[in-house]
Amino acid sequence: MKKMTLKVALLAAIVMAVPGIALADYDADRKAAVAAVDKAKKVGGEWRDTRWKKSGAVKVKGADGKKKKMSYLAAADHYNKAGDSEKAMKYLGIVKFQGEMGYQQAMEQKNAGPHH
Repeated sequence: MKKMTLKVALLAAIVMAVPGIALADYDADRKAAVAAVDKAKKVGGEWRDTRWKKSGAVKVKGADGKKKKMSYLAAADHYNKAGDSEKAMKYLGIVKFQGEMGYQQAMEQKNAGPHH
């Protein structure tokens, strides 16, 4: 668990320190992020806030001015459509990270359980 917390903190520091990290191709980065989440899902490691429709991980102002709750992937798509590529790429980075860590977590814990 400590390793996971450290990795999340490190990712957040990198994203904050380098705002223009990879603003080049949203579509390619989105495909890579979704592929990482799909890989995690295949082994039962998809994290809740990554793309589940009922997730309330991110609060975003809608066109009507009201705040809406959505998943990280939905927020990335929202900001990309709104033209805020920096925030879109930030949330795509989180999606990819969660996919990779979800897969790693599932693989590390695949033999966990009660041992009688």
